[in-house]
Formats: sequence, C-alpha cells, structure tokens
Amino acid sequence: MSTVYLDAIKPLLGRTLSMLDWEPTSPSHGSFDRTWWCWKFTDFSASRFQEGAYLLAWLLTSPHAPIPVHGRERLRDGAAAAIRFWRSLQHADGSFDEAYPFERSLAATAFTGFYVGCAVERLGDLLNVDEREHALAALERGARWLAANGEYHGILSNHLAAAAAALQLAGDLTGTDRFQAARDRYLETILREQQPREGWLREYSGADPGYQSHAMFYLAEIQRRTGDDILLDSLSKASDFLAWFAHPDGTLGGEHTSRGTKFFYPAGLEMLAKRIPSAAAIAAHARASLSKGRGVGAAEMDAWNQFPLVNNLLFAADAATPLADAPPLPWQAPSARKTFPEAGLAVARRRDRVLVVGAKAGGVVKLWKSDGDLLYEDCGYVVENARGWAASQGASTCLFREASATLTVEVKSNFARLTAERLSPPRFIVFRLFTMTIGRLPALARWLKSLMVKKLVSTRAKANGILHRHIVFEEDGTLIVEDNIEGVVSMPQPAGRLVPFHMGSSRYADATDALGAKLACPSLEQADKGRFHRRFVVSTSGL
Repeated sequence: MSTVYLDAIKPLLGRTLSMLDWEPTSPSHGSFDRTWWCWKFTDFSASRFQEGAYLLAWLLTSPHAPIPVHGRERLRDGAAAAIRFWRSLQHADGSFDEAYPFERSLAATAFTGFYVGCAVERLGDLLNVDEREHALAALERGARWLAANGEYHGILSNHLAAAAAALQLAGDLTGTDRFQAARDRYLETILREQQPREGWLREYSGADPGYQSHAMFYLAEIQRRTGDDILLDSLSKASDFLAWFAHPDGTLGGEHTSRGTKFFYPAGLEMLAKRIPSAAAIAAHARASLSKGRGVGAAEMDAWNQFPLVNNLLFAADAATPLADAPPLPWQAPSARKTFPEAGLAVARRRDRVLVVGAKAGGVVKLWKSDGDLLYEDCGYVVENARGWAASQGASTCLFREASATLTVEVKSNFARLTAERLSPPRFIVFRLFTMTIGRLPALARWLKSLMVKKLVSTRAKANGILHRHIVFEEDGTLIVEDNIEGVVSMPQPAGRLVPFHMGSSRYADATDALGAKLACPSLEQADKGRFHRRFVVSTSGL
C-alpha cells in the first residue's frame, strides 16, 4: 500500500461524492451525472459516470478508506443505488450509451461493465440477494453484447482491453467460461496490433503512452486473474516502451503522440512492478511526480475522465509494494538515446537536457531539463487561408540519424486543415432527431459513430503548404531546429501547444505545465514568395 495514491484522492472525495444523487425519493437516485440530474442542462444521463460505483464500494470495504464508521450504511445504500441506476441505463440488447442516446457504445459497455462488476465483487454480501442477482444479470447481458460485437471505427487498445477485462470479470462473477472465447478475441486483436519490435500498443494510427498506461491496467488485471504468460510477455514489451515516455515533468506522452494525451494511469505498472523492471521504474517515477503535484492526475481531469483515473489510483494503492530497488528510467542514463521509427518517436538525453521528438506529428519538439522544467516546446505552425486554418501536423515522413553522440531528425510534413466542428442548436436538433428515430437501429448507430470518428479524428484534409524540419540534438545538449516552409500564401504562425484533431482526453495539464515552456517559439522570416525560413538554437547557457 502506497499512501501517495490515497493522498492524491482524499482532496477529491468531496467533489466525487457530490456528483451522486443520494436522495432516495429522486427519480434519478443513484445517477453520478450531476450535469443531468442536478443542473438539468443535458437530456440524458451518461452511463460512464456510473463507474463511480467502484469508488463507493472501495470506500465501504477497504481498511484504508478515510471515512468515519457511521458513514458505512450511507455508502452501502449509495453503491446499491449507483448500480441500480446503471442497470436502468442498459438497452435491452445489453449495451450502454456514452455520448448520446442509442449510441450503443463499446467503450461505455466495457468500462462500466468492468467497474460495476468490480464494485459488485467487492461488495459481496453487503448487497442483498435481489440487488446482487439483478446486477449479475445486467453484467451478463452486457457481456453477451460485448461478445457479439466489437469496435469498428479504429483500433483503440484501451477500449479493447477494457472489453476483455469486462468479459473476464463477468465470467468470474457468474461462474461461467462461455465469455472466454470473446475475451481472447479482443486480446488477440490487441496483441496482433502491438508493434513487434518497439512494443507499443496501437491507439488509432500509432502510439499514445497516456492511453497505453490505461490499456495496460486492464491487461494486467486479466493477467493477474489468469496467470497468462503470453500476456505477461506482451506487458513486458509494452512497459519497456512506456518507460522512455515517462517524462521529467511527470507527464506521460503529449502532443507528440497519436492521441495527444499526457495523463498517467499507474495501477497496471504497480501490479507489474515486482516482475517487470521497467514497470517498477515507471511506477516509482509516477509516485515521485504525484507527490510533487506534477503530471496529469485526477485533480486535473474533467468529469468525463475523473472516475476512471480515481478508480485507477485506488487499484494502484491496493497493488503498490515497496520500490526501493526500482531501476532508473532509461532516459535518466547519461547520453541515453532511443529511436522508435515505426512510432515516429525519439528520446535522447544530453547532460541535463532531455529531448523528445514526435516526427510523425509534424516534428513536434519538447525539451526539458532533467529536473522537470520545460524549456522549449514546438508544435509547428498554423496558417490561415480561404478555407480556414491549417496546421503543419499533417501527414509526415521522417528519418532518424544517429551519428556519434548527435541525434538528427529530418521531417517532411504536409499542412492539413484544422477541424472547427462544434454543435450549434440547429445541428444539435438534427443530430438528436436522427439518434432518437432511425439512429436507434444498431447498424445505423454503428455507421454514425464511424462517420463521426472519420470526420473528427481520422481524416486530415490536405491543405497547401509543406514543412521541412531539420532537428539536431548535439552532444553538449544544444538543440537546433531549422525549418523551411513552401507552398503557402500568407505568413505561418507558431502553433503553440496544438493537438490538431478532436480528442476530448487531450489538453489536460497541471498548473505548471499549463503555462507552457520557458522559451517561446520565434517567428519565421520570409525567404521569397510562398517560402519561409527559421533557424532556432536552444543553447545550454543561461537556462
């Protein structure tokens, strides 16, 4: 048991418990969606908030829970109400909605099935017979839906891992092995898509360390329950990759990755720490960062991601063991350097400087001091044209060169149009009319989800302009970024901190990271018509 995780949760308990409708006479008794039941600003209760049932179950059953004895009965009633309300949100086919009515979301069905199942498992006989039987029946319906369906709009390993874990748990709770084949189908997809040489788990088009830490938790939980050696080997490779991206400031990944996330889910690493050295190194780093208030934790999350991370911290607290012998992270070694060509990522340390490059994200650059100070970050450029704004983080090609102690990265990146999609009242009316009528049909619900992901995430419409970026990280820690842009009409501007696609889980930051790097990105100079140039040197003096 590590108190650092409990210390991080304690200040959040009032806010998380206030999200629950505790009133027995309320028609929304047990809902954790405060925007719906209390503010009444939305038109349906989103099921993902019901993952808070696990927090109540943990508070009621853990000897380490910071609650008074007299609160136990209220917690029991609240947990039972949260599970009961979760059941009321389930469709007849076993699925749940996340973002809109009749979505039939794999993510919502998987995540809530796992956490409500874990709550039921923890509560045991604290639920009466009827409460438990009804909960198990709903978990079984959800598992049958997961077994008969899948995720069709992309490979998101954390969703697939949660589905596999929900199926594992449903089988454990109901005493059946009939969900094992479906569990294994999800696991096979994850392992097939895992990059064989570099170890990362796929999130859409590439590697995203933040979401990978989330996926690894569910995989570690399945491995704990089954003892699967193949899964343990996969987790070892994934940990070895992840260790390079536990950055000096406590973030895990960032704008240089496939989904732009930088949060940290530590439970899977804590569960693996005794068997996988790199997992121990990451877990020790997570504890140190959390104790300093650095990185993206539950305090930095909005309501949509708060319960998954709060729950993860509870699992981490339960799994944590002494880490006095944990090895250092690989980038902490003097002159460390590692390139991941398939992911388009590079990490290097020179003296007290640590560099990460996201070459397939248009050459995103981040430079820290080894103590965590963010010295410089560069997400490329944006340019305005007749069709709106475009960013240099479009389709990219890259080349890594490692000569002596110098790392060189060459990037060629197309400009791509930035999406500016927002729901206006007329659009919302059309959207809701569709989802509430013909959009109820499962096939049309699946089509709508694929269309939305294609428009908001996957498709990056090409715009005029190409960025050629030349990055050199020298032996003494000097960073040189040289850019040449061609094919644009107006002067491109530094993009600042940019994630150029829809991703609700990006853009979280702690209070220090939110203010950005110490050095601002300088402007370009015009070379000739349609061509611009910039050469910027971050020296080792004065910083």
